Amino acid sequence: MVATEKFKIIISDCHLSAGRFFEGRLNAHEDFYFDQELSDLFDYFSTGIYGDRTEGPVEVELFINGDFLDFLNVPYQGEFEDAITEELSLFKLDAILKGHPKVMEALRRFVSKPNKTITYLLGNHDADLFFPKVRERIVREWDPHGQFPSQKITLIADRDHVRFEGGVEIHHGNQFEAVHVLDFGKPILKSNLDQPVLNIPWGSFYVLKIINRLKWEREFLDKVRPAKVFVFFGLILDPWFTLKFISLSVYYFLKTRFIYSPKRQSSFKVTAEILKQETDFLLDLERQARRHLDQDPELRTLIFGHTHKPMNKVYPDGKQYINTGTWTKMINLDWRSIGQQFCLTFAIIRVFKGQSECELRHWVGEHSPHKSFQN
Repeated sequence: MVATEKFKIIISDCHLSAGRFFEGRLNAHEDFYFDQELSDLFDYFSTGIYGDRTEGPVEVELFINGDFLDFLNVPYQGEFEDAITEELSLFKLDAILKGHPKVMEALRRFVSKPNKTITYLLGNHDADLFFPKVRERIVREWDPHGQFPSQKITLIADRDHVRFEGGVEIHHGNQFEAVHVLDFGKPILKSNLDQPVLNIPWGSFYVLKIINRLKWEREFLDKVRPAKVFVFFGLILDPWFTLKFISLSVYYFLKTRFIYSPKRQSSFKVTAEILKQETDFLLDLERQARRHLDQDPELRTLIFGHTHKPMNKVYPDGKQYINTGTWTKMINLDWRSIGQQFCLTFAIIRVFKGQSECELRHWVGEHSPHKSFQN
């Protein structure tokens, strides 16, 4: 008999790239340095009190909520190509798998246990999962028997959210930010091209052509939030670099939004929404999350990732918004939580008799594995 109590562990925005060394040199584009800690978390939630009980093996679902693998941060022969084919995505995936062997082994070990499964919902940094062969390669890598399809691993690439029992809904969060919206109806562009390419949003061009290009000059560039505050202070404290950053941003925005190419797609509606949201100085998606909660009376808890800002907020009406944050180091310029941060945060959902209890937790380590996260 299987235990009636179930658990879901939600983690996002780990941004595993090609490892600390890639193509024979130190990799400036690798942002994930917690392979052992993440492996320990997977082991913890598949053994002990989360392993076998007298009533049977505990059901634990590891829910990876986007941007776990970071395809945008893997160069090909030193360059960041914006025409992303399935072949190029497979190259990048192979580099990521080789760059983090300990984490990959821990994932295989997790799903090898009874009643342990993995669900992966893609985000804007791992949109390469739209390619079928990329999904198959990951599933075969993680499935304990190398099988595809797998009863243990589910990769979701046909929708942007998942609804759980007890009124819990999970989104990566990028679909609420116009600059990062993915087209689930047309994720791959095929017409007039030698090979189909990924239909990436402006935000992905921004990472590939601007952030990754300038990261060699300012290694913290992609770690500062909000970017608009960084630009404001940069014009005062680091004007020449900031002007170059602004010029490149304007150039690529105009090129990708207003000049036709079969390798990319844009619309006036999305472009207008991008420009509108750029006037929001401290966009962190909490207002968007609250509006979404208000639209559905059955929705009790909404879980996002994407913003890299961990949050666990319970509103006066009892509804809850959780952001699972990131496992990368960040510099926050928002005066509400200013400073350098890294919090190994994740959400845990306990499901019992159709009801769900959700909490944001902070992974501490082997001896005191996790504790409540304090905003």
